[in-house]
Parts: sequence; C-alpha cells; structure tokens
Amino acid sequence: AGQCATIATLDIEITNSITPVFTAIGPLCLGVSAPSLPNASNNLPSITGTWNPAVINTGAVGITTYTFTPDAGQCAGITTMDIEITNSISPSFIAIGPFCQNSTASTLPLSSTNLPAITGTWTPSAISTTAVGITTYTFNPDAGQCATTTTMDIEITAPNNTPTFTQIGPLCLNAVAPSLPVSSTNVTPITGTWVPATINTSVAGIITYTFTPDAGQCAQGATMDIEITTS
Repeated sequence: AGQCATIATLDIEITNSITPVFTAIGPLCLGVSAPSLPNASNNLPSITGTWNPAVINTGAVGITTYTFTPDAGQCAGITTMDIEITNSISPSFIAIGPFCQNSTASTLPLSSTNLPAITGTWTPSAISTTAVGITTYTFNPDAGQCATTTTMDIEITAPNNTPTFTQIGPLCLNAVAPSLPVSSTNVTPITGTWVPATINTSVAGIITYTFTPDAGQCAQGATMDIEITTS
C-alpha cells in the first residue's frame, strides 16, 4: 500500500529433469581392453558429464555400477550403468573321428554345444583324410562372444580290414558264371563293388577282379583271380 503501483505477474517454469540415455556396454570379457565411457548421452541435445568410476575395470569378474553426473546447468538427473565382467567361455564340441584314410570326413561344426552356442571358424577349415596320423584343428570364436580358442585332435587311421571271399572257379569256358559277391565273408561283412563287375567266361585264362570297399568301413581293397578253363 501507498506506492501508487499496479499488480503485475511473472511466469516461472519448472521442468522435469531429463534422464541421460546411453547405449549399454558389455558384458565384457575378463581382462579385455574396455571401451571408454561416453562423455555425452544419446539424448538430443546430448547431455554431457562425468562418470564415477571414470574408467571401466575388467580386472575382476562381476557387475560394477558406474554413475553419470551431468555437468551443471543442463537440468538433467544422475543416472547409472551396470557393466558386467564375465569369465572367458571355452567352446565345447562332440568329438569327431577317427576316420579311415582317404574316406569322406564330416564337416567341422561352426557352432559349439554350449548354451548359448559359440560361433566361429576352424583352422584348417576342413578335415583332410589323405594322411595317416593326428591333426589338431583350432576353433577361433567370432568376435564379441567372450570365448577362448579351443582345439580338437582328429585321427586318420590306415585301412585295417582286409575283405575275404570264398574263391570262385575255375570255371569252364562259356559256362554260366556266378555273380561276384557284394559283401565279404568277414565276421562283420565288408560291402563294395568289383571291377570288372561280372565274370567273363568267354575267354580261357586268368582274370583278376578287384574289390573296392564302400566308404566308411576303413577296409582296404582286395583281388580275386578267376580262371576260365577249356575243359
């Protein structure tokens, strides 16, 4: 009263604090080089500030909470990020082999039996059965899976089963010949094919027939000499 003045108004706005938003980091593998904590958020406009702790520590397994404090004057609230450090995982696989020399080998698996599976590549990339012995194949996990390399030893063995057959002949010239057997007389029969595929009795003499085992039996080839006589 007594100032000869009118009433006036002043509008003052109170805004909600903005929560800084960040792309999650981790999990990270134990002992790896960690990325830097971002000094600006994903908000538009971004919110700048500092972290406590200031850098990510990957020296111990567990979950650490990092606190982001916005710089003054941005009307933004404090936020946190939990970053997990995990042990390296060893990929596991079902053993492969042994394989017989020169047989058809299976394909090396591109994902492990872990849950979740670990994907990656092998060196060498394919199984070779050309040489007898043990070869070490190394599995290299794809990046970002916190998994270690692992190896698999695959053995290639020499063919060790010899097919045995009941001798055929001698046969008479132009006689009707029996069929060549498609399986051997071994306790566990060995199957395969012959070259020539049938017995020829049109010419007198001795012909050698060669038996080639089917794949996957680790058996070696065999021969049978069949004589065609004139009487």
